[in-house]
Amino acid sequence: MKRNNFAIILVISFLALLITSVNAEEPQRPDVNKALDSEKEARVIEVISLTPGEAFEQLKSVDFIINQDLLHKAIFETFGHRKKEGINLALRYLTLPQREIINGKLVDRTDDHFVAKKILSVFPDESVNKLLKLYKKGDAMVKGNVIRASGKIACGERIKNLLIKALDDKTFCEEEYSEMEGVPLRICDEAYNQLVLRYKIWNVLRAIGNVYTLEDRDYHIGVLKEKLASLN
Repeated sequence: MKRNNFAIILVISFLALLITSVNAEEPQRPDVNKALDSEKEARVIEVISLTPGEAFEQLKSVDFIINQDLLHKAIFETFGHRKKEGINLALRYLTLPQREIINGKLVDRTDDHFVAKKILSVFPDESVNKLLKLYKKGDAMVKGNVIRASGKIACGERIKNLLIKALDDKTFCEEEYSEMEGVPLRICDEAYNQLVLRYKIWNVLRAIGNVYTLEDRDYHIGVLKEKLASLN
């Protein structure tokens, strides 16, 4: 009986180890060749004929935002022959705050940043140098935008190193506004969120939000750092 109990304890311990482990598999470039129905293929054709700026605006429409396969294919077909224009357009949006107050009104660019992130993820090899350069020369706000855009981009070690290094940067990167509940996010907070998402890390806080105190955020970042040690 004692031997059976010991075996059970070993199995439970092993399962617990798996639950707390880190999935070190790197994100892959999105599949841009999935077959779509005729209606969705027609939507892709509509966007292809537009200028980069016009296409970007169309890609923010609801039917693209809610269907990633459609969005990925439309991005590839639209910007595949003009990658530089698409990537530069995406990076330009990352130099703007995701949210800011203009003339007393809140301007929310969440959809712009979402599409920009998707463009970079569809063309990761062509994007990574410019993305890292933007991070290096950008202010705290731009750095935060780059971090948020990097979570699911392929290019393995270079993006991983960027995110891990950013865990030590406690600079605030989010603009505070009246509707905000809590304390603005820092670069390290954004990096935490993207690393947990990127590597599907279990048994950690799923995301750091404004409602958490700085002390609580630092604690959870410390826990994450310990788990990430298994990646090295």
